[in-house]
Amino acid sequence: MQVYRIRLLDPSGRVKSKIVEVENDADINGYVASFGSNVIGVAKLPSYTRFLNRKKKITTSEIVEVIDNLHMIVKSGLPVNSGLMDLAADSENPAMADMLNDLSYRVQTGMTFSHAMAKYEKEFTVMVVNLVRIGEETGQLDNTLKNAAEHLKKMSDLRTKTKSALIYPSFAFVAMIGVMVFWLVVVMPKMIEAFKSFNIELPPTTRFIMWLSGFMESYFLLIILVVIGVVVLNGVLRKNSEEYRFTTDRIITRLPVFGLIVKNYNYAFIAEYIRLMISAGLPLYSALNIMEESLPNLVYKRSIASAREMIASGRSFSSALSEQKMYPKIITRMVGIGEQTGNLDNQLGNVAEYYYYKVDTIANNISKMIEPIVIGVVGVFMLVIMIGLMGPIFTLISSMPT
Repeated sequence: MQVYRIRLLDPSGRVKSKIVEVENDADINGYVASFGSNVIGVAKLPSYTRFLNRKKKITTSEIVEVIDNLHMIVKSGLPVNSGLMDLAADSENPAMADMLNDLSYRVQTGMTFSHAMAKYEKEFTVMVVNLVRIGEETGQLDNTLKNAAEHLKKMSDLRTKTKSALIYPSFAFVAMIGVMVFWLVVVMPKMIEAFKSFNIELPPTTRFIMWLSGFMESYFLLIILVVIGVVVLNGVLRKNSEEYRFTTDRIITRLPVFGLIVKNYNYAFIAEYIRLMISAGLPLYSALNIMEESLPNLVYKRSIASAREMIASGRSFSSALSEQKMYPKIITRMVGIGEQTGNLDNQLGNVAEYYYYKVDTIANNISKMIEPIVIGVVGVFMLVIMIGLMGPIFTLISSMPT
């Protein structure tokens, strides 16, 4: 990619500077020509400046709105490049406006819309780019854009609900650990001094609490640094080691509450993704191949890759999923029914709706699910503390002369 700075006059006569990226130097002439006579200067910049050119983030809701508007533009018969320019002019996000202008220019130079979108695959997702390509090939671009917008809305809503479901248990466990640390570091040392002045044999529970409190008090900062180091190391290993990421993803799927949320999210995501690709006319094998790149959890990503290889060898989709030993029977049965009746997309839609509902239910009832765990852990901790506190007092009273 080559980077250029273009200086041009806006309609009010003010000089503006725009940073653009083109695939090669020859493309810049056509790009400059698209701005007309307003251009007053062009300068090539070093390639590394593309990493320094920070722009406002483009949100999923903005992408959904653009795709929705493009669906209406294509349906009305307007050229795609004209619609992109109009949307760019109306956008309040400079990064979005630059992207739409670049897409418009690329379409004007003869690229297909899907080819132009491939440059912004990260913003639009692989699935949307492939849907647009299929729509162009089949002449159903307006319908595929509509389906893509609906899919992104559902996925965004699903991610939002999943995150909201994960926030409460995360906060509850952090708060619970904070209370325990406060007791051990701040409250207990003062009581320990009183126990030492009793000059009595302390019970084992009290001695253990005294040792734990002293350890936390002495190494508190070291413990904090170790925790931060573990978090950073975990992030680095997940980014650079596929096997480590697979192991941690598998652990996450087996956690009591978090695992349930992650499983239901992935079931809904997989079913909806495949349904949409099949409905657009893509073969199942190709749909699975494309979906692999979009799955965030490596456990499910490998399971889909394994199922795809089984399908290539002649197995049915339902049979391939059953072999993975990680999908509920309701999914494999509904997929099997869809294969037998020829309406696999409808059955996958039913599966997706079912797990959407489950994620929504969990998000709304997560506090009730997590309360027994929090109460149990806090209760055990406070029981140990109370036994440790009351033991010396009971011993002292027992040793007093009657």
